[in-house]
Amino acid sequence: MQRGFHHGLLLSTLLVAGCSGPDPAPSPAPVQAFQPTATVKDLMRWMVDPSADAMWDAVVVTSTADGLEEQRPETDDEWLALEKDAILLLEAGNLLQMENRRVADTGAVSELPGVDLEPDEIAARIADSPDAWQRSARELHDAGVVMLEAVRARDVDALLAGGDRLDVACENCHTRFWYPTSPGSPALEDSRTGPPPGGC
Repeated sequence: MQRGFHHGLLLSTLLVAGCSGPDPAPSPAPVQAFQPTATVKDLMRWMVDPSADAMWDAVVVTSTADGLEEQRPETDDEWLALEKDAILLLEAGNLLQMENRRVADTGAVSELPGVDLEPDEIAARIADSPDAWQRSARELHDAGVVMLEAVRARDVDALLAGGDRLDVACENCHTRFWYPTSPGSPALEDSRTGPPPGGC
């Protein structure tokens, strides 16, 4: 009886020792989901500006001595190029909504002083009105969606209408965040309260 007791005690001790291994390693720090490396200026230069220009230049009506001449996309390759530009526009709208994206690299200055604000001034406006910045980026995204639908439908009239909407989205954003304004001007006030009348 005594021997059985000792055997049982030894077995219990071994079981407990086997279950109590080393403490688990601490969980690694969570990896940041997004890493916004390119600056706002980068996105504007390499995604928004060239794609917007391509969309606006896709349909051109010129008055000549012989009447009106219209240039429009005709071939599959031309429409496919416009589809790429529309996708770049709408996805740029998503990228611009990501938090912690720098406006420009350290030491960057305005390329059009007096016309555009300095990067640190733009960053201050964005920090002061983050909701308006998000709305502006969504307006760009939504204009891109309209243009993508027009391109895929091969609808020139819808493409022109989308170009107008894109122009409004760009100008509203520039008015709120890019152009110099006095502290009490309507443009700056709109950036705090919502899009100006006529915005998309």
